[in-house]
Amino acid sequence: MRRRRLSLPFTFPCLLRGLSPAAWSVLVGPLVQLGTPPGGPDWVRACSVRHEVCVHAPPRTSSSSVLEALGATDEAWDALTGPLRLPAPDGDTDGRWHLYLVDGEPQRSAELLARDPVARFDRASSFGLASRSLGGCSLRLAVSRAIARGALWRAGPATDEGSAVAEVETVARLATPCAAPEQDEDAAAFQEEPERNILAVAPPGPGAFNRGASLFFRWLDQSFGTQPGAIVEGLWALAPTKTPAGAARWAGSPTGFDVLRVSLAGALGTESDLDDLLLQFAIDRATTSPPPRPAWRVAWPSQARRFASPQPVAPTGASYVWIDHAGAPAGASLQLEATWEDYARMRWAVVKVDAAGHRTAIVPISTQRLATSAAITVEMLDGVDHLLVAGANVGSTDHSFDPDQGWWEPHGWLLTIQAR
Repeated sequence: MRRRRLSLPFTFPCLLRGLSPAAWSVLVGPLVQLGTPPGGPDWVRACSVRHEVCVHAPPRTSSSSVLEALGATDEAWDALTGPLRLPAPDGDTDGRWHLYLVDGEPQRSAELLARDPVARFDRASSFGLASRSLGGCSLRLAVSRAIARGALWRAGPATDEGSAVAEVETVARLATPCAAPEQDEDAAAFQEEPERNILAVAPPGPGAFNRGASLFFRWLDQSFGTQPGAIVEGLWALAPTKTPAGAARWAGSPTGFDVLRVSLAGALGTESDLDDLLLQFAIDRATTSPPPRPAWRVAWPSQARRFASPQPVAPTGASYVWIDHAGAPAGASLQLEATWEDYARMRWAVVKVDAAGHRTAIVPISTQRLATSAAITVEMLDGVDHLLVAGANVGSTDHSFDPDQGWWEPHGWLLTIQAR
């Protein structure tokens, strides 16, 4: 299926047609929480001669570490505000943006410093944080995260935390010219919990799973973007919010998913929508390295078998059942029937995979919007190594998916398979 590539001029009018201006003032977004820059007058400070940015570090931090961080800051600033076209972060009252090297791992890569009181839409200044124990590629990635999050505080301060971490990770990796070792750990953490909502943040705060969720935004970028980082740039530019002064929470609309819902309608076919997009991501995620953990891995059935979901699936999450084809007689087919709980909308597909791990065919299972069951018979299985049944929870029957909701009800399923 041919996928349409989208550019910013195309998405902007579509977004405005699809959103009600009244929704822009709904206060259901994240809390407005100001941060306090660490440090004091005895901290080491080094400022760039190329950009309005300074790096601060605790006493007794080696000058080489500070200069390495400053060099990484200049490099990341060039990449993020140059080829990736992100806005430069807004800094302090001295006109500079400040990055602090701290002990331990900061919960956020950049913190809110102050809201802009005169901006037409929400805009905020910030300061960055990175662990001073890092070096090499890990330091460069951490600095890129801090600057990218600073850019998001300027462009979209009302962005929910899960989306913010994943989107920032997406562009930070594009700006970092090497691979940090923790990137593999983040990807593994994300793929280990495929049933989880891709934006869910567990206490005490964002972690490896949330950084690994950048897989979703990288997939969007590679599938529909006109150039690297275009989708994230569009999400930030096309979801302006207007929060009243003194409000305890940021305005909750529009969100990045509002942008996707309107701008990518029809991207996978004339009648396709966000549901199709989430199912296609679940399918493509299944053949990404490392692969997602399957809920079940079973042999070719000699008789009808039924499997229940070990973990319920939250909206945007998915479950996978691996069915080995070994032992199946030539010309055999497989009948599948999936059922799931009320109030969930699930979409299903069967992926045929050969011995080399390549997809040979994708068989979508037709489903009515409010249905709670779907069935299909899959044929022409000779030469197939295994079947991967993917079930994606695309949201509630009551309302559209909202990333600001913070808690999303998961739902269970049953899958019955029988050879024919």
